[in-house]
Amino acid sequence: MELIKTEFPWLTERSAQISNEQIDSLFQYLVNFDIAPNGTEGYRTAEVTLGGVNTNEVSSKTFESQKQKGLYFIGEVLDVTGWLGGYNFQWAWASGFCAGQYV
Repeated sequence: MELIKTEFPWLTERSAQISNEQIDSLFQYLVNFDIAPNGTEGYRTAEVTLGGVNTNEVSSKTFESQKQKGLYFIGEVLDVTGWLGGYNFQWAWASGFCAGQYV
């Protein structure tokens, strides 16, 4: 935070008082800003994990396994990752509904 105050002391000014050059410099700073995570809290607090049944091995129409006839995979058991916020529920319901049409 101190770097931003040092680099852009004019940020507290009214926007009408900020020049185009100042806006451009802030834009360049934000575009090139790097975030380096320094660790995680592990699976204890994880909300999203990767992995699961490879979607290339499952019919995109029926969700039936291409390796074992009569075996269907839906929802989070598949290797599908999405945003947080209930999208996993929607994916589970939608893929379950689709597979249910063929079981």
